[in-house]
Amino acid sequence: MFWLEIDVVVADEHRDVVSNVFFELGSGVQEEPASIHSGATLIRGWFPVDDQQPEQKVLVIRRWVENITGQPVRMEVRRASDRDWTIAWREGLKPFRVGERLVIKPTWEDFQPGAEDLVIEIDPGLAFGCGTHPTTAMCLKLLERYVRPGMVVLDVGTGSGILAIAAALLGAATVWAVDEDPLAVRTAGENVARHNLTGRVRVRSGNLLDELSEPADLVVANIVAEVLTELCPAAATALEPGGFFIVSGILDKREDIVRRALAANDFRIESRLAEGEWVALAGVKE
Repeated sequence: MFWLEIDVVVADEHRDVVSNVFFELGSGVQEEPASIHSGATLIRGWFPVDDQQPEQKVLVIRRWVENITGQPVRMEVRRASDRDWTIAWREGLKPFRVGERLVIKPTWEDFQPGAEDLVIEIDPGLAFGCGTHPTTAMCLKLLERYVRPGMVVLDVGTGSGILAIAAALLGAATVWAVDEDPLAVRTAGENVARHNLTGRVRVRSGNLLDELSEPADLVVANIVAEVLTELCPAAATALEPGGFFIVSGILDKREDIVRRALAANDFRIESRLAEGEWVALAGVKE
């Protein structure tokens, strides 16, 4: 394994969301002004490269950032060889508890669970979702609150599969985990197999909301606010009345547009969690 050091320059308004993406992809993040009074921020991250071509890794990251900013980004890529980035990266990820019962454990760490603990072993690779960021943690807390045994759950933009795995461990009978990124589909599949949940958690490429043949009881999506608003009509179609729609990845200044989209599609807000500038909502279909 070696490490790529990647710099991107984004407008200050996109800084927090892009840093969140880097962080959830498993990278350390460094921010600094691109230049004085420029209104732009340079974001630097370090990403592991193992059996995949470096060009593919860069393409995945570029796609994420350009989806957020809506425009081409300036990106510089260097191979980091003067430091053991593997050790530095992994030292920052330790087992930690989310909510009452869920424990997130990196695959390389040891942990002795309690009798009631539900342990999720995650190797994020280059897929979104290692559980440490508030957007993912709040999703996990809301899943713990709303998942009931026997539910059908749909995880849109599954990334590493962490939310899908949590839903299954909390008792969901069937979980559909979908992502448009082939690398995320592979990583999620590996993480699901590690938990022996392949029969209950079905990882698929694409947008299964367009093809779901059975109604879901709960839909969860940890994506940026603008994508969540576009997702609301499809989520409303997928859910029966009384079904839950959990949304996260929302900056507080974007909360209003998500609330309006939820209300326009007959969702009533039942729960709101906030941490720092991030917000997660749980809506019930009426």
